[in-house]
Amino acid sequence: MMVGPGICGEVAQMENLGDIKIGQRVQCNGHRGTVKYVGEVPPTKGIWLGIDWDDSSRGRHDGSHEGHKYFKTRHPTSGSFVRPEKVNFGQSCMAAIRSRYGGVENAGIDEDNWAVVQKQINARFLEMVGLDKISKIQSEFGKLKRVILDDYGVNGAGSPGELQTHCPLIEELDLSRNLLSSWESVADIAIQLPKLRLLNISDNRLMLPENPIELQDAFRSLEHLIAGLLEYTWSEMMTCATMWPHIKSLQVPYNHFVVLEPSPSNVLSQLKFLDLDGNPIDSWAEINKLGKLPCLETLNVSNTGLTDIYFPTEKPDQKTDLFQALRKLCITENKISKWQSICELDKLKQLENLKIMENPLMEVENRATNRQLIIARIESLKKLNGVDVTADERRGAEYDYLKRYGKVWLELVKTQDEEQLRNFMKEHSRYPYLIQKYGAPDEGEFKVLSTTLKSKMISVELFSPNHETKRYKKMLPRSMLVQKLFGLVQKMFDTGNEFPKLTYISSKKPGVEIPLDNELKTLDFYSVEDGDQISVRW
Repeated sequence: MMVGPGICGEVAQMENLGDIKIGQRVQCNGHRGTVKYVGEVPPTKGIWLGIDWDDSSRGRHDGSHEGHKYFKTRHPTSGSFVRPEKVNFGQSCMAAIRSRYGGVENAGIDEDNWAVVQKQINARFLEMVGLDKISKIQSEFGKLKRVILDDYGVNGAGSPGELQTHCPLIEELDLSRNLLSSWESVADIAIQLPKLRLLNISDNRLMLPENPIELQDAFRSLEHLIAGLLEYTWSEMMTCATMWPHIKSLQVPYNHFVVLEPSPSNVLSQLKFLDLDGNPIDSWAEINKLGKLPCLETLNVSNTGLTDIYFPTEKPDQKTDLFQALRKLCITENKISKWQSICELDKLKQLENLKIMENPLMEVENRATNRQLIIARIESLKKLNGVDVTADERRGAEYDYLKRYGKVWLELVKTQDEEQLRNFMKEHSRYPYLIQKYGAPDEGEFKVLSTTLKSKMISVELFSPNHETKRYKKMLPRSMLVQKLFGLVQKMFDTGNEFPKLTYISSKKPGVEIPLDNELKTLDFYSVEDGDQISVRW
């Protein structure tokens, strides 16, 4: 009878069969699973373990054999029956630390058994290993501040007080991909580490705590928790969150969050950083439920399937009362395709840093144009996709944006079509503000120009604020690239090796200076006309 997937081939850590518990985590050939059944499986003799494997392809069935259901599995093919001696039951946290950081084989022997071992082994063995080396290794454990035990088969704290005695200074602990089965077992570890600030518990299968508030003391110093791949819903995660009274950073990627809910006032009240990457949330209405978190400064909702962004306000240009402290937002790898979503982000009062790569919207224009259009739409933005937004870049982006949609705006003003104006404002909520800042677009800018030679030339005054005696009037072609104008002014003003900085001053808007910062644009693009000025600084 074949009841299991085959020989596991690991060195098993055998326990008394009576000590094996339902819900216990085990490992076999790199695969982890949960014990769901301990007992006989007729017609075979002896004890079998019914295992529900994390990887459904590792199993063979749904916990049934010859028509009898022995245990329930997460997946129709994730179950197997395995002999106890074929699986690894893991090791204590302290044993794993000795194994990972001990450096010699017998550094992993438990302290309680060390005296017995000393009596049993002969002098030659002691001489070969070196007791002084072992003592040094054991004392070095007390200096550890950052411990990484990912995939080390950790199943619990071990002997009471052992961790606190040997590793009291641990501040960061990685327990991802281990054999922990409950938050109580995690708390048994954490309570022995009074300085524990960061904990990674990802990719374990932890049963929800019966009384989470009673475990608060274990996590009293914890500020940063990484808990991805726990297969929790948001509601289940919030049940656990009552254990972490001082949590400031919470990374919970790739769980089963679909529907969110506002957290109670006493939960996550100090949270500054929240990472929801990879959860299938998909609706921004769910994200808005987190909007009352009072201290939240950074939010990552990448790869969640979001299609749009929306904050409920009475007016398109009104700021939202949600996410009052939010400064950084990451929405990469989503399905956002409309500019209206970008305008909605301008409703956030503190947003300074935005990451939005790998969305359909970013494929509409080239990268440089998309960057300009985003900067112009979000007033408070200081960094976009990891690159700082300078004051000059903002002025240029806003002015180009004003000109780009100027013809449409003038037409809407003329026709006074209220419905079309409302639709325009949904995608261009900052446009009226930019008109106040730079002045309304002029109809003359959008008229078809004559093709005569005279109409292709404009007279401008070139001057330097630092050298008032240097003023030149020049006839320049409208089609002249800013790049060529740079070369011209370098010779005229003798700037040497200094690269000049050019700004355009319209005779119609004398108080506004527009940087000519795109070398591949023409003077006509910037709407330079007869009688205008170009300031030269270096």
